[in-house]
Formats: sequence, structure tokens, C-alpha cells
Amino acid sequence: MWILLYLFVIWSSLRTFVTASDSTATIENVTVTSETVSTSLWSTMFPQMTVAFRSQRDIMGNLTVDQLPYVGVNLRRVLLNNETSMVNDGNNTKILTLIKSMLASEANVFVLDLKQHNNDLMVVDSTLLFSDVLSTLQSFIVSTQNNLYADMIVLFLNISTTEQGYTADDYQIQTLNTTFLLDKNLGSMYIYRPTDLQNDRAKNNAWNVYGKSSTDGWPTLGSVLFEQKKRLIIGELTHVFNETTAPYIFSHDVFHYEQGNSTLGCPSTVDGLTNLSSVQWRFLDSQFTAGDIKEYISCGLSPIISNPSNINNVTQLSGIIHEGSIWSWDNNQPSITQSTSKSMNSAGTLEAYNCVLLHYFANNGTATWRVDNCYNSDVGLCRYENSAFKWLVRTNKASYFDFDSYKGSKCPDQYSFNIPRTPLEQRSLISYLQNESFPDTEMWIDLNSISVSNCWVSGGPYASCPYQKVISTRNFVTMMVPASVCSFALLFIVVYLSVLRVPIYDNRKNWRRVINKISKSELEGVPS
Repeated sequence: MWILLYLFVIWSSLRTFVTASDSTATIENVTVTSETVSTSLWSTMFPQMTVAFRSQRDIMGNLTVDQLPYVGVNLRRVLLNNETSMVNDGNNTKILTLIKSMLASEANVFVLDLKQHNNDLMVVDSTLLFSDVLSTLQSFIVSTQNNLYADMIVLFLNISTTEQGYTADDYQIQTLNTTFLLDKNLGSMYIYRPTDLQNDRAKNNAWNVYGKSSTDGWPTLGSVLFEQKKRLIIGELTHVFNETTAPYIFSHDVFHYEQGNSTLGCPSTVDGLTNLSSVQWRFLDSQFTAGDIKEYISCGLSPIISNPSNINNVTQLSGIIHEGSIWSWDNNQPSITQSTSKSMNSAGTLEAYNCVLLHYFANNGTATWRVDNCYNSDVGLCRYENSAFKWLVRTNKASYFDFDSYKGSKCPDQYSFNIPRTPLEQRSLISYLQNESFPDTEMWIDLNSISVSNCWVSGGPYASCPYQKVISTRNFVTMMVPASVCSFALLFIVVYLSVLRVPIYDNRKNWRRVINKISKSELEGVPS
């Protein structure tokens, strides 16, 4: 019995360790299924880009949703214009497939022009119903409603009040159908509504960029996605709806939405960046190229692409969307690894390519992220307290493991080992490096995949992956040694007691004889 129990304990422990080791594979090659997003008209995301985008989303988890970078598409100008053959051919399936493919390519904002058609809403310049678009959104949301793929989607509505002789008052009568359409074809459970924002603000769950409670702030990305499990914010760009008749839709004055050119400018000072970050939901609807879209994003704007396209060249937009979506990593980064274990190269140096260096290039004022060996010695990046835009490069070199560990941090007091979490924060870092006349520099930033391959996390060398429960080999040994010693001791005792007889049991026959003799010698009956 004891032997079986011991073997069961050992087997269970080894099984846990093997399962933990094998679990890394689920992070390495995950991607949206081809049935979900495939189309011959649009290039799909490579696993490497999926990992890159996910890492960006994760480091922005504690930032408010109004301060995040978004990349969007103005559907009427891109797909439904006079230059496309899709307007009148009634091929709605292609349009819906392209919308889903754009979503899979990390486009997360859509501008949709609608007009009233009988008792329904129809997409302008098409035969496509609003309910069809909502069903497409629901299909994508359901297929990505997990910690690996979930992300915010913003849907802007332009309601036409001039077509077919309708007036704004006529629309007010019909707007109750909008709530019904959203409930029926999308589901209110996925929509972050104005009432949700009111509740968050009442509970002090809404924050500003400095992490302090704000009466006009917004909740963090992590709160919306993973706690409230909301995915969609709907806003109106026109003036048709109101809170009573369209309770799921935010009014136009919530968003800073510009077309053509931006009036916000592109500041480089801490004060200028702070003032810019006080503006909520900064969108610019314009035409972009793959070369300039990152520049707009680095200025704190969320670009909405309105490049006229047609069925033959709409795929060219995928490159622009990809360039805008991945604002941090260098080309072909992060490198996909198959293991988190350390190794020894031919020179006898330890290697573990699971940490990230930010590469700053002084000649053109740019910065990108690259995976590098955690054991190399480099300078590191520190941020001042809770400030989003105050940096310090600590020039004393150390390995990633030594720069910020249980023994202490290389960052001075009031500073912490950190990472630029948004394009605007990275721009502020570049401005700091330029003002301090830094040459080309490589510096550690707080991002690694030490615990699980291709799961990039912040929080120093001992940060855990949120998607997998993994026990490292070192921790496993530490945990198992005491248990194994005790188990072996118990096993030894059991075996010893099973093989060797205790003397009292060896002499039990002699003891019986002695007891019987004593019993016979005793007098029977009652003493007189």
C-alpha cells in the first residue's frame, strides 16, 4: 500500500512537470484558423506577426482604452466607392469576407455609412444590410473570444439623413430598431456601452494616463477585455442618435475625429506629450502609405485608412495595416523560439534568446525591438515613478537577469525597469535620447519570454506567462527534492518493517507459553 502510494506521488509529480514543459507548444504556433479568416483576396497574418501584436496588446493592458493605438478602415471610401466593381454587383459575400480578413489582419476600427431602408438600416452604396455586418462582427468576436486573440474593436457609424427624403426626426422615430438590431445580430454582452462607462466611473474603475482616478476617464484595456469581457465600442459620427433611443452607442462628442489633416500636432516635450495624452480617442481619417503610417501613429494618432481601392488592388491595404499595427518590433521580429532553456555556445558563453533589446538609431531618430541573449551585458531603460514620458538610461551594463532581480534593481530610487507601452511613449523616449545626444544604443527593456517560449511578458525575469501555468526546471527540482527525500524515507521504513520482524512478534509463542503457565498456577474459585 505504501509503495503504491509512493509511486503514485512520483508519477503525478513527473506528469505535472511533463505537462508544464509541453504546454509551451500551445503558445508557439497558435493562429486564427483558416476557416475563420481565410480569403484568396487578402493576405493572412503570419504566426510571427500574431505574436508581435499580442505582445503589444499585453504590455498595454494597464492603459486606458482611449489612449491605445488603433488602425482602421473607412469602408465606404475603401470598398464602396465609384472605382470598385463591388458596388452594384450584389456580391455581399466578398465584402463581408474582406471585412473579416481585415479584422484578422489587426484592423480594429471601421467607419460604416448607413441609410434607412424601410424599417432597416442599409450600408450606403451597396445592397448590404447593417445586420449582415453585425453578424460578421459577431462571428469574428466569438471565434477570438479568448485571452490569446481578444482585442478591442471600434465601430463608427455615419447615418445619412439626406437620402430618400428622410429627415433627422424620421430617424429618431426609427432608432429604437438599432438597439434591436444590435441585440439580435451581435449581442449586447460584447458591447461596452455608455452605461458601462458610467458604472466604471462610479466605481473608480476609470483612469487617466497617470493611473489616478478620473471622473472623465476610461477603464483599462485589461479591465474591458478580460474582466468585463467586452469587445466592441460603437460611436456615432453624425448627430442622429441620443442616449434614450440608442443606449448602446456613444455620441460623436466623445471622440476626437478629424479628416485629412490633424490639428493636434506632434509634440516632443514632456509637457506637450502630456497635453496631447489628455485628449481622448484621437483618430485621423485620411489616406496613408506603408511608409508614413507609423509616423502618424508615433504622434499619438490612430489612423483610419480611406485610400480608394477596388476588388483588384484592395489587398495592397494589408501591407499598410500591418505596418500600422506592429509599431514596436523590427522586421522579422520577434524571432520564434522553440525553447526557454539556456545553452552553451562554442565559446563557452551561456545563451538564452528570450529577452528584448530596444535599438536606437541616432541618425534617423528611430527605435525598434529585437530579441537578444539574456546573458549579454547591456544598459537598461528606467522610467520615473508613474510618469508616462520621463526616462533614464542606466549606463552601467548588466545581463537582463542582473539588471532587475530579487537582489535589487540597477535603476535608481524613484525609477523602475520599464518599457515604452505605446507609440507615443516610444516617441517620448526617442526625444529624450536625442536631447541627451545618445549615439546608437542598445538597451534592455522590460520584456521577456523566459517562462514560456513566445509568450512575451513584462515584470522582470521572474514574470509568468498569463496563458500557461509552467514550472521551470530549477523550481521543479527545488520543489521535488524535499518531497522525494521524505518519500524515500517513508519507503525505507515500510520496507524495513516488512522484512525485519520486531522481537516481540518473533517471541509471541514463548510469551503465550509463559502466560498459560501463570494462568494454570493461579487458584481457582473465591479465596476463603
